[in-house]
Amino acid sequence: MLIFKYLRLPFQFDANLLQEEVIQLLSRPWRKHYQKLHYEGEWSAIPLRSPGGNADDIFIAVREGMDYSDTEFLQDCPYLQSVLQVFKCPLKTVRLMKLNAGAVIKEHRDIDLSFEKGEIRLHIPIITHSEVEFFLEEERIPLHEGECWYLNFNLLHRVSNKSDIDRIHLVIDADVNDWVKDIFALEAIDKKEIEYNSTSNYDADTKKFMILRFREMNTETSNRLADKLEKELDT
Repeated sequence: MLIFKYLRLPFQFDANLLQEEVIQLLSRPWRKHYQKLHYEGEWSAIPLRSPGGNADDIFIAVREGMDYSDTEFLQDCPYLQSVLQVFKCPLKTVRLMKLNAGAVIKEHRDIDLSFEKGEIRLHIPIITHSEVEFFLEEERIPLHEGECWYLNFNLLHRVSNKSDIDRIHLVIDADVNDWVKDIFALEAIDKKEIEYNSTSNYDADTKKFMILRFREMNTETSNRLADKLEKELDT
């Protein structure tokens, strides 16, 4: 199966304007990332869109009947609002993600989060540094301020902030629609496709983690996927 590994979308946002608004939010409460086994140091977020517009909710796992709306933090950021209006697709969670100086996100996968599965995660670097290292399947991807990248987080990825500043990205989760498909079909942007063979590429430990996450979601679909993975472990 041929899948997108990464793709740089044809947008360039004003990094200075993004930074001005983000700096205003640094004094507000940033919530520590809930996946504590995935990182060392400090990794935290502020929700700009969340289920019900809850300003305390940075949880992204699928829940039944979700209704996403803007939080109070986004209401104070007119340029960030204009950035989100560029994306003509259904927006789900939108967060500012801060990886503190010296922190590390350990290698992991995000389950079924890819263009091919109908959901994309976009990263717009707002504050970053040349010594922040992002690797996707052992390929280092250069992410510069103001750019917009789709990265296939269903693949193994890791981040090390070896700089002396906190890295901050705008992270957008959205559903794939015709607008997204048209953008991904463009030729004049950096992108890479690779051959990939679904869950058969996952090792046993990754499958066990996926099963745990699916059971936590406790929906009909997630439990069906967990059942499928458990059968694969038994064969």
